[in-house]
Amino acid sequence: MSAEKKKRISILEKILTIAVIMGITSVLYLYTSGYRLDKGKDSTIDLAKTGMVSAKSIPDGASVYLDGKLRTATNDTLSGIAPGKHKIKIEKKGFVPWNKEIEIYEELVTDITAVLVSQSPRLEPLTNTGAKYPSISPSLNKIAYFSEDGEKPGVWVTSLNGAGIGLFRNTSVMAVQDTKFVKYSQGKSIEWSPDETQLLLQAANDTYYLVDLASNTASTALNPDTIRQDWQVLLSEKRTVLVEKLDVPENIKQLALSTRAYWAPDDKKFLYTVQTGDTLEYRTYNFERPIPIGEKIENTAFTTNLADAQPKVSWYSDSFHLILVEGNIEQDKRGIISLVRIDGTNKVEIYNNTLMFNSVFAVPSGDKIIILTSFKSGEQTDLYTVGIR
Repeated sequence: MSAEKKKRISILEKILTIAVIMGITSVLYLYTSGYRLDKGKDSTIDLAKTGMVSAKSIPDGASVYLDGKLRTATNDTLSGIAPGKHKIKIEKKGFVPWNKEIEIYEELVTDITAVLVSQSPRLEPLTNTGAKYPSISPSLNKIAYFSEDGEKPGVWVTSLNGAGIGLFRNTSVMAVQDTKFVKYSQGKSIEWSPDETQLLLQAANDTYYLVDLASNTASTALNPDTIRQDWQVLLSEKRTVLVEKLDVPENIKQLALSTRAYWAPDDKKFLYTVQTGDTLEYRTYNFERPIPIGEKIENTAFTTNLADAQPKVSWYSDSFHLILVEGNIEQDKRGIISLVRIDGTNKVEIYNNTLMFNSVFAVPSGDKIIILTSFKSGEQTDLYTVGIR
């Protein structure tokens, strides 16, 4: 074979190799971009655009079903899904199944995070010397409560951070101790300052005290309304800075800065109510931009009748769920606690039993909620954690 012929063959091999590499690269690019071969009604083969789902769960290791078929396990990405609405189910042994209808978009990844709730939540004491009228801090990192502890009665503060909290692992500190003249432990309400450095206490005789948490001292608050107003101004100033930067309608800005708005822990969403005839809608607004794929800017979480007792609502720590407390707690000493997504899906009952206070709180890690209850008639009330996973 002549040198010239060998040279031509070598050039052809190089061209063929480059073509193969480019072809494989193009196929991989199209595949990862969501394109799939689709057989049409007339038996023609077309290149169709598809979407993907990133399916996560807390805890992970759950089975993922798409339109009734087992596809994978969390945490994983499902690709090649036809655009449109699909039913997804995330299931793990020992946990309540999670179901949702989702929208798939061409060449986009729809993110799904399923918060799974245990079929048998664990109840553990957080206090054993008594607790009343608990109050969560704005950051959800601390909880304050009254305690008529035989040794150190007064107001206590417990940190909710760290790996695991419980009776023998809590980090409770005394905020202010009873004196011969003032029985703080017999108070009726606790309010936190926005910066979490002070507490406003309402005593049994309706006198108010301002507690400084750095010095563990209390002083009489002659004008509690003025203190609340000052705190509200600080909160409004902080949120005004956030809201004014956003490209949202003016009426939404005004609503977000009003007393009707109940802000989520991430400061990116808020809850508000709208009365329509004889019903009350609980809605949420999401400031996140860009909005996560599959999420909506506005949602209706649930609707109630105005004539009915309204649930006590608080934010779950992930800012994508709400905690509902339903029932006449004061009269029946019993309530139902549920977790519901902000779009109204996956309402799951967590607790249905004795309850001595209508507010419940999620710890920052989200694996527990805190309730006030008592399991003995006429006995003291204490804080308990309900482990949901």
